[in-house]
Amino acid sequence: MHIKSVPAFARNFRALGTARIAALSAALLATASAPSLAQTTASFPVGLQQLEYLADGNRHLALAIFYPATVRARSAARFVMPFFTGLELYKDAEPASGAAKRPLVMFSHGRGSNGLYYAWFAEFLAARGYIVAALNHYRANTYDSTIAYLANKLWQRPRDISLTISFLLHDPFWGGLIDESRIGVAGHSQGGFTALWVAGAKINPEKYLAFQRGWRNNPMVPDYLRSELPLDASPALDVDDKRIKAAFAMAPGIVQAFGMDEAGLRQLKVPAYITVGAADTQAPPAENAEFAARYGSARNCTSSEAASTTTSSSTSATRPAGMNSRRPASTRPASTAPASMRRSARRRCDFSTPA
Repeated sequence: MHIKSVPAFARNFRALGTARIAALSAALLATASAPSLAQTTASFPVGLQQLEYLADGNRHLALAIFYPATVRARSAARFVMPFFTGLELYKDAEPASGAAKRPLVMFSHGRGSNGLYYAWFAEFLAARGYIVAALNHYRANTYDSTIAYLANKLWQRPRDISLTISFLLHDPFWGGLIDESRIGVAGHSQGGFTALWVAGAKINPEKYLAFQRGWRNNPMVPDYLRSELPLDASPALDVDDKRIKAAFAMAPGIVQAFGMDEAGLRQLKVPAYITVGAADTQAPPAENAEFAARYGSARNCTSSEAASTTTSSSTSATRPAGMNSRRPASTRPASTAPASMRRSARRRCDFSTPA
């Protein structure tokens, strides 16, 4: 599969390469008790179904579901996305049969984007046995957005993930296809932050309030909108979903500005893969320099593992087979790193995959 598109964020991730994405997908939901269904090569055509539902009485949520399909004729209806190439998606195709229930990966898009823009990522996983649900976050997507949800009520994003998991598990059709013991979450930029958040990482309430206050006092935002921005961290303190067993965060946008610090990341109780090597569309690199230095090549950060540290000049995190072993500049040996980063460059989580 060729990963090419006009949107800049997709070009940024072409550098990951199909081998690296395959390694990530294989590790995403692998556990000792429930091995992953991921294959190293594509084995299924990919179907696409679009759904909409009403959550909490008045919140319209739309999502695209990518899944292993059975396509009996190559003349079957294709889903065409302008400006994207290399995608082969079959609209409303029959799901592939003859397998046990499949793992589900929820996908959270970046700020102001939408789920379909990440079809290249979802297709790759679906062709290897996953069901991927890429939703449009409420009032924070390409087609319907407002500053209140783009930059203030961020706790709605993990809430969207949880609501959609419940919707799919209770759906008469999709509920019969999903293995509820193998649910993971992935996301890019602000969606990467969302993936960590809903998987169990915590925010610092004072820092989150400071982030909200920054938007409330931002003179670039019209007064009538600023007056509607709440200053309340309480809804953001308990948004994790215990049904999620693994997380994958791509360039999680300005996590420290949102209030997710090292102590918050230590609250993760599930395997998590974090990459900050790709360009972040949310903020200048300086915003995440400390985070990149600590977690640039880390994965599977759990509460016990996060307490341990390694010296980057002599030790590197274990990588899945096929991954590029070159470390980003932020995790190079401390002796060559900028002085401001040397102390943090020596510390990072050990994200080795559990046996």
